[in-house]
Amino acid sequence: MKDIWMVVSILLFILLVIVMVYHIYYRINIRNITRELDDIIDKDTNQLLTVVANQEDIIKLVNKLNNLIKSVRMSNIKVKRTNRVFRESITNISHDVRTPLTTLGGYVQILQNDNVTEEERKEYLAIIAERENMVKMLLEQLFEYVRIESGEITYEHEKIDAKRIFVETLAAYYDDLNNKGEEPIVITPEKPCIVLGDEKGVRRIFSNILYNASIHGSGNFYFEIKESDKYTFLFSNDSEPMTNEDLDNIFERFYTKDKSRNKKTTGLGLTIAKQITKQLNGDIEAYYNNGRFSIEVSFLKIKY
Repeated sequence: MKDIWMVVSILLFILLVIVMVYHIYYRINIRNITRELDDIIDKDTNQLLTVVANQEDIIKLVNKLNNLIKSVRMSNIKVKRTNRVFRESITNISHDVRTPLTTLGGYVQILQNDNVTEEERKEYLAIIAERENMVKMLLEQLFEYVRIESGEITYEHEKIDAKRIFVETLAAYYDDLNNKGEEPIVITPEKPCIVLGDEKGVRRIFSNILYNASIHGSGNFYFEIKESDKYTFLFSNDSEPMTNEDLDNIFERFYTKDKSRNKKTTGLGLTIAKQITKQLNGDIEAYYNNGRFSIEVSFLKIKY
């Protein structure tokens, strides 16, 4: 009996030692995690939490905390990127509004001079009207973009003849494109091109793309409707050299290849075109090859 108690006492002592050792390592791990957390919070570091001794529950905790730390860091990066883009956007908007207004104000002062001839007065008034239209267009596109982003503007999904809208929109920009040099080439099928869409929305898509072409295109305009299981509307023209970065950002808000922002563009036209295309379940892509810039807009073909 005495021997049994002796064995039990030894086992209890060993168990106590194991518990104490485990507890010590547990506290060491907790202190280490707390210290590393303080460093991560106080310092801008990519450090993650580590484990001093292998304890399954501590390892699980550390892994979850490290995942949380990574998530917070990614969120911070996105916030910084968003803030940077927002600041750049505000700067661009300020420039786009201020430039025509400054010019407009200068010509208004000139018109107040009694020495201005009637011919000069007409010329200056035409320039003032043009600058006024630039500011009006910027504000209209800005408000339209905000309304689309907020979901305030919705588009119908009904059968429409996209070919008719394509041809009518081309006709509205025909003189602007023709003045760039050669007469535009237009190829369309004889029959209507029926798609599910919204007439105003599709007209806005085509109009924004054509306006962009009239401002940035260098000539040799080519427009075509291609038919497969969908209708693809091709807008193509000669262009200044474009980089992969230009193509990657061509549909981004406020992006413009004209870094000086001297051309009559807001950087919102193609963004709005893409947003509307997405809402109408269509596809829009931009390409650059051998000196030509092209945009393709596609919608599923509907029987009529």
